[in-house]
Amino acid sequence: MVALFDSTGKREVWSLRIPRALSLLYYFKLEGEVQGLNQLQAACVVEYGPGDYVPVVAIAFWMFRIMVGVGLVMIALSAYALYMSLSKSPDRWARPLRWLMWGIVLPYLASTSGWLLTETGRQPWVVHGLLKTEEAGSPTVTGAMVLTSLIGFALIYALLMLVDVYLLAKTAGAGPETTRIEPPEAAPSPLGLRAP
Repeated sequence: MVALFDSTGKREVWSLRIPRALSLLYYFKLEGEVQGLNQLQAACVVEYGPGDYVPVVAIAFWMFRIMVGVGLVMIALSAYALYMSLSKSPDRWARPLRWLMWGIVLPYLASTSGWLLTETGRQPWVVHGLLKTEEAGSPTVTGAMVLTSLIGFALIYALLMLVDVYLLAKTAGAGPETTRIEPPEAAPSPLGLRAP
């Protein structure tokens, strides 16, 4: 449930566990053996040869929890917003609904933590069992080229994110458009009589 890791991020130094919870998540029953990292490391050494097949567990551990936690917060905020919109007096909920604008950042946080979970959790493989990360590098691409591309993409995506957040906040902050509906003019009577 909660754990602390050493400086390598691979060895657990303290944890708070719920008995049989992992078995319930994995097998949908309370009894079932789930292999630990040491058993998986030993099995990978037998199958693929010597090497360190354990990813940095601390990153995957916390990114998963951030992704799921933020997802639950988004569900709760959506339910809250639905409740507010269906309430009898929506005027008194104007201020709490303004705070929901800050929820714009939550999908980005969930997506980024999910991406980090995926990319760090699959290490040391690019293609599991077929291609290791250390073997996937191109001999014609230099470190400077990779760094330049990374900085360029980071700047472009940061700019797009700023524009996106600005437009979302501006649109959400403006609120719904209010239009005044004029009453229809009285139509003339077919008999030429005027309404009193």
